[in-house]
Amino acid sequence: MRHSRKPLGRSLLGLPGESSLMRWFNRVQIVTGQTCLHIVLHLALIAALVWGWRHQTLVQVSSVLLGLYALMFCAMLLTQRVASLRRSGDFFEDFTTTYYFGAAMLALYLVSHIVHNNLLLACLGFVVLAGPALLSLLAKDPSRQPRRHR
Repeated sequence: MRHSRKPLGRSLLGLPGESSLMRWFNRVQIVTGQTCLHIVLHLALIAALVWGWRHQTLVQVSSVLLGLYALMFCAMLLTQRVASLRRSGDFFEDFTTTYYFGAAMLALYLVSHIVHNNLLLACLGFVVLAGPALLSLLAKDPSRQPRRHR
């Protein structure tokens, strides 16, 4: 007697043959709003910072993390310009947007080891953290401005 195969049911995305691991990844993304890769990156960053703090090498770990952020930012700029690499560019853009404020905090931490003026550090922190938001509010796209007809 031959065993009949079970018909493939519909998965989360409706794709036949989707693995249970992919369904789990999709459920995690639906619940958290983040992909599993971003969650793993968050955990790795936290682990690196805790490790640096525990071993008194937080300055070196912060420098390496800022260097990696700068590489990701450069990769984003390069891949955004090439149509065939647009999907990678979208990932890098999402990465740099997600980790901007963390990178800004690490940069302020490193600058605080050089500059010991609290007022200057506070002003720098305000510029680094509020600057991009204010710039995006103040910058106007000329194509979106209403045209005046004469």
